[in-house]
Amino acid sequence: MNVLPFPPPPLPVLGALELLADVRRRDSARPARADLVSDLERPWEPAGCSGELSAAVWTWCHGVAAWVNHEFAWRPAQMIPACWPHHPHIARELPVLAVLRWQAENSAGPELIEEWNRYAFPMFCDRMVERLGESTCRTGRHQTWPAESRYSAFLGSRPS
Repeated sequence: MNVLPFPPPPLPVLGALELLADVRRRDSARPARADLVSDLERPWEPAGCSGELSAAVWTWCHGVAAWVNHEFAWRPAQMIPACWPHHPHIARELPVLAVLRWQAENSAGPELIEEWNRYAFPMFCDRMVERLGESTCRTGRHQTWPAESRYSAFLGSRPS
């Protein structure tokens, strides 16, 4: 069999996930205090993480993208493109997908893996392919953001 294990998160990511899990366990009977939770870094939202944690998340996501491409992409159009960090729609969703898979891998039963396989992963792929459209990124040549000029015009048209 040529099945690869899912890449484990780097230590900073694992530490952040364990801290968040600890807060959820302690506060399972009552809601967590908003001030306590708001100060915690969430690896599934790397834009809000410190430099070290953010770098660890991106490194992990690179490994996760390679794993996904090896384990699940049969056709080239299904692959996460190598230029994924340049696509905010992929870069925002890939950490969520990675965390969900890690949680599923470490659960006591198969239910979370089944949910990941049935819902999280296929929906991620559908959104990725739809948003990339017919761009050359799908063939290995990065295409800059086609909507950039319209976005710039939008920003320039703000009412005074």
